[in-house]
Amino acid sequence: MSVNILIVGGGSIGERHLRSFQQIRCDVALCDTNDQRRTQIAERYQVQHSFESLEVATRETWTGIVICTPAHMHAEHATRAAKATKALLIEKPLCTRLSDAEQLQSSLLGITAQVGYVLRHHPAVQYVRGRLAAGDIGALHQIAVTAGQHFPTFRPAYRDIYYAKHEAGGGAVQDAATHLFDLIQYLAGPLDWVFCDYAHQELAGVEVEDTVHVLGRADGGKVLVSLALNQFMAPNETHVQLNGARGSLAIRFHEQRAGLYRLGDADWHWTEPLIKDRDDLFRAQAKSFLAATRGEGRPFCSLEDGIRTLKINLAALRSGRERAVQLIE
Repeated sequence: MSVNILIVGGGSIGERHLRSFQQIRCDVALCDTNDQRRTQIAERYQVQHSFESLEVATRETWTGIVICTPAHMHAEHATRAAKATKALLIEKPLCTRLSDAEQLQSSLLGITAQVGYVLRHHPAVQYVRGRLAAGDIGALHQIAVTAGQHFPTFRPAYRDIYYAKHEAGGGAVQDAATHLFDLIQYLAGPLDWVFCDYAHQELAGVEVEDTVHVLGRADGGKVLVSLALNQFMAPNETHVQLNGARGSLAIRFHEQRAGLYRLGDADWHWTEPLIKDRDDLFRAQAKSFLAATRGEGRPFCSLEDGIRTLKINLAALRSGRERAVQLIE
């Protein structure tokens, strides 16, 4: 049977999803209300079917629908799209309000729903998960993440898109740190509480935070967590280190590799680079989504996982405003 995928939203992330599904031989259509953007993308990727509204697009039936609109619109668009498919891939963050997440839970019963936390698909992350499960570093006690990039270089339109407003899913907490919150929970277990400090330091033309520091505990208090992230520094680097009783594991996303350092070793043992570019992750995510639509395993990042990370986003923002520790229910 042919696989037809509808991409809802033609921004940069929608375009990446579109070409990734095309590259794994799916028939892909685009829905975008911006006539100029929709026409340009359709011509660039030779998309045969495009739609100016979700109302029109959902008159057809789709193998899967990918929601790539701004986060505050995810719940509405996913609910409307569910009448035309049995499978939804919803970009991160899942939404911006817990009430919207609760609406999604009730409206998507019987729907395969996956949330787009794409770092879960990185082979370096899977390597570390395997080593943790095998007990190679003993009991995990600490995870530390440091990350940053020059955001204007990678997203020059940041002033004019969702990023400029918290209510649309903008700011460093909901845009970049949320990927790392999900990763921390994927590796170390659910976060129990967070204390967050954030500030607008450098990015011109916006007032949302571009720098985030977070402390927390995960897995019932057993794992100490720290995260430091900014969106203005010159190098584009993300370091993750997990320290256990008998050794350490590390991921260097900017080098696309992972490492292991056991007690008694003289140095790190690094893998070779495990992917060539970021699209590799999105193709892997597309394949895992299609497998989930066929009932071949659960979604890589479930709706419940996405809600858990949404709670971290909201707790971090609340903590930054109130200067107080926030428990995660």
